[in-house]
Amino acid sequence: MKLAFALAAVLLAAPLAARADIGLRVGADATIAYHTGAHGTTSSSTTFITDTWPLGGDLMLSYWTPGQILSIDLEIAEQFYGSPPSSGNSRIGTVFRPGVRLSPPILPFYARAAVPINFEQPTGHSRETYDLRLGAGFNIPLVLFKIYIEADADFPLGGGDSSIGAFSNWALLLNAGLDFRF
Repeated sequence: MKLAFALAAVLLAAPLAARADIGLRVGADATIAYHTGAHGTTSSSTTFITDTWPLGGDLMLSYWTPGQILSIDLEIAEQFYGSPPSSGNSRIGTVFRPGVRLSPPILPFYARAAVPINFEQPTGHSRETYDLRLGAGFNIPLVLFKIYIEADADFPLGGGDSSIGAFSNWALLLNAGLDFRF
């Protein structure tokens, strides 16, 4: 009787345990190329990374809706220059990125959209700017976590300099890291 009860409890709990509602992503990003209206397109043909090596550490908390197709994401990132410009300041700033991910069932691919809110600017301005981040990526599932690789494009939406248009500035980024689901 006890064995039957334990077996029934395991069978009933298994679908609940298999459903992962909360996710945590830890990763890093690198700016591959960027364009500003005043400075033109910058990229390095030898390393495919821009001259100043803008890098970032990312931490994302996700809530997956029932069905595991759509997630609501809250990401915080700290950005810095790997090779600081002549001004000498290696810190770029902090970015908060609320967004969503759409992940079709069974396939390891996903699409992502976010609105990065830049709290600090490399120019020292404290006025926030808002961008649109569009991306796509894929997951490599392992036993305890997934490895993700994602390509993103950022376009300005507003804030900061009012003369910035949607395509006057842009950045292409490559992200990678670990994706945990609880």
